[in-house]
Amino acid sequence: MNGGWDEKRRARRVDANLNLEVQIPQGDGSLETANLETINISSSGVYFRSDKFLEPMTKLAMRLDVTVPGTSGEGTARAPVACEGIVVRTDPDVERSDCEQYETAVFFTNISPEGLTNLERHIAYLLDGD
Repeated sequence: MNGGWDEKRRARRVDANLNLEVQIPQGDGSLETANLETINISSSGVYFRSDKFLEPMTKLAMRLDVTVPGTSGEGTARAPVACEGIVVRTDPDVERSDCEQYETAVFFTNISPEGLTNLERHIAYLLDGD
């Protein structure tokens, strides 16, 4: 039912339930911090659930904390991923009073090289566990 969307992706998407902190712009210009959980991630974006409708093309500042293999090859460590992105899809695609949760897809527009490395290491860690 995805219309071939998966085949068009350049980055491998993996299921991941990570804590996600999102700065949501408000109508008065302020930002509301929402602590959410991801559904899945890739090196190019994130998919998450939110109790707030986020209009496509909304710019967001986000922070993920990912698990990466320890530098000595033993154990794991937590690593931050600070990034910015733009909402590309929300489901349902309109705000509804009877909707308690929306699923939102965000494409990363800015991520530091260190954050991208941490994200890619986390994705590889998840794939190695499969």
